[in-house]
Amino acid sequence: MTLATALAFLAGALLALAQPPPYGPCAALAVLVVAGAALFAWSRGCPRSLALAIALGVGLAWTSMHVAAAVAARWPAARDGERLLVVARVLTIPVDGEFGTTFDAALEFDPRAGARRLEARLVWSNARPAPEVGELWRLAVRLRAPRAAANPAGPDMERVWFREGLGALGTVLARTRLNERLGSGAAPLDRLRARIAKRIAAVVPDRDAAALLTALAVGVTGDLSREQWRVFNATGTTHLVAISGLHVTLFAVLAIGGARRLWRIVGPLREWWPREGFAAVLGVTAALGYALLAGFSVPTQRTLVMLTAWLLARQAARAHGALHAFAVAIVVVIVLDPFAPLASGFWLSFGAVAAIVLASGTRIGRAHWLHEATRVQLAVSIALIPVTLAAFGGLSLAGLVVNAAAIPVFTCVLVPLTLASTAALAFAPSLADAGFTAGGWLHALLWPSLESAASWPHALVMLAPPAWVYLVVVPAVAIAVLPWPRGLRVTAAAAVVPLAAATPGLPPSQVTLTVFDVGRGEAIVIRTAQAVVVYGTGDSFGTAGRRMARVVVPWLRTQQVARVDRLVMPRLRGDHAAGAAELVAALPVDEILVPRPWSGGPGNAVLCAERAAWSFPPVRFSVTADCEMVLSIGGRRVFGRGARFDTARDGAISLTVDAATGASHRWAARDGYPWPWRAPV
Repeated sequence: MTLATALAFLAGALLALAQPPPYGPCAALAVLVVAGAALFAWSRGCPRSLALAIALGVGLAWTSMHVAAAVAARWPAARDGERLLVVARVLTIPVDGEFGTTFDAALEFDPRAGARRLEARLVWSNARPAPEVGELWRLAVRLRAPRAAANPAGPDMERVWFREGLGALGTVLARTRLNERLGSGAAPLDRLRARIAKRIAAVVPDRDAAALLTALAVGVTGDLSREQWRVFNATGTTHLVAISGLHVTLFAVLAIGGARRLWRIVGPLREWWPREGFAAVLGVTAALGYALLAGFSVPTQRTLVMLTAWLLARQAARAHGALHAFAVAIVVVIVLDPFAPLASGFWLSFGAVAAIVLASGTRIGRAHWLHEATRVQLAVSIALIPVTLAAFGGLSLAGLVVNAAAIPVFTCVLVPLTLASTAALAFAPSLADAGFTAGGWLHALLWPSLESAASWPHALVMLAPPAWVYLVVVPAVAIAVLPWPRGLRVTAAAAVVPLAAATPGLPPSQVTLTVFDVGRGEAIVIRTAQAVVVYGTGDSFGTAGRRMARVVVPWLRTQQVARVDRLVMPRLRGDHAAGAAELVAALPVDEILVPRPWSGGPGNAVLCAERAAWSFPPVRFSVTADCEMVLSIGGRRVFGRGARFDTARDGAISLTVDAATGASHRWAARDGYPWPWRAPV
């Protein structure tokens, strides 16, 4: 299989995922168009074009079929809030979160309920007794369609849920006696994963250390704290946390080495099974077992396919290259999981492999190992810039330094120690406990260094470039990675610097209002060329500042906002105060306007009654004593009492007004983008 054929298959899958509704007729029309192109190529005697058209059509048809089936299986929005009695099989290891115990379950409905079986993510507050993976339960649930908030610089949870095959979200009705465990069920592998996670939590007293070791051992990341994720994101070490292709490859290499030694010891093996064949089978089997134990994620799938293709070609004594295994891996991963391209891990994994192949695959001779490792790491870091920027809206500058030390420590010390301890649970539990304890001690030793790196002033740079920027960045990155003359590569890399250093700004006559989709809360950012005013924190009952921290602050950072001139708080309760604290911790705030005296609040808090009006040209602001705000541009009111923005339907809304011409432009997060390609994941 050629790389061009694999990329055509991938292009077909992407076309299927980008179809607007209705998915069935659009998919059929697209397949007919591709079939016509294939017929034209065949009539013209173009076998290569015919092969590419067929690959494109197969990828399109295969993924379209799965998209249509997944969309049809979703819970209809018209039935949101409906209460049902279902039989639920717990599919994932339950995780205790801020709203209760969360787990995925396969739901079976009474035929009279008018629904088929679907998978849902359920939250059960005060679950007693707590459900276990694989168990069968009868539950009273309230279901809703998997629809999430849509905000710029925020994760597209709808795409995440679609990618994971979830057709509904729901809560378990806790105050009822109808909830009952029906049986233990099956899922022995998931039960084993749950037992290992519980063992680690019981042995390692530090909760954060136990969560990290659990993530490395069985791929369960739900117990990682918000602070841990912040540090990993800021230092660019997130790829080391969840089990990735790096970990699976390391495990396979160790298994192959052990198999070679075993082959020498066991005499009969040498007579009927060659050493390398025996080592290859044992290595792939061990890697498959580890991947299954980790949840069989996209990076582990890609690694297994590439490793198997490479070993098979080697055993068959066929000429093979890294690009051949790369192409096979793309096709096999999409066949196994048609929605894999919706995950950022898919692009990060294949982008890293492509960078390694381009950087070192064509070199003749061997450089010093340190020089080679540094060069490959630099090539991977540069190659993943466009993917990281598009997927996460930011770049970790600290990661360039931190990964140089973190990768060897994780790869050579922490991961092997965790894997050896996990394997030792089968025959020497006390030895396994000692290994997990040592892993906790290593975490305590290294974590302060990671926290210090995450606190660097520019450890994480948030950017939101327009789409045209990628037309420059992607070719420049490709040139910088290819083994071409150094001057050309340096020039390509230098071409990206002005784009990265550019900060979005507004002309003096323009004003932008951004209304965020925050549910029952309210958060609006008003920007002029000279000032930034934030109205509301976005928080409501029970959010405790999370809306400000997860929605508003990341967007302000992508816009390169260095300070906020005023924060106007129409409500002053505990959750709103927590949101104000999150904003103040992230950015300097000159003044906070509140509706009533704030006992124990910051020194720059001022009553709205004392600051009735002010101007940031071309906008004039006025507030009532209750902190209701009115915006006027050139004597015309553009925002105030009675203004309504339907963020529940449209997502976040941006309104740009030009004071000089009176022209206005409205943009909504759900406008112009076919679901599920709405926002970064």
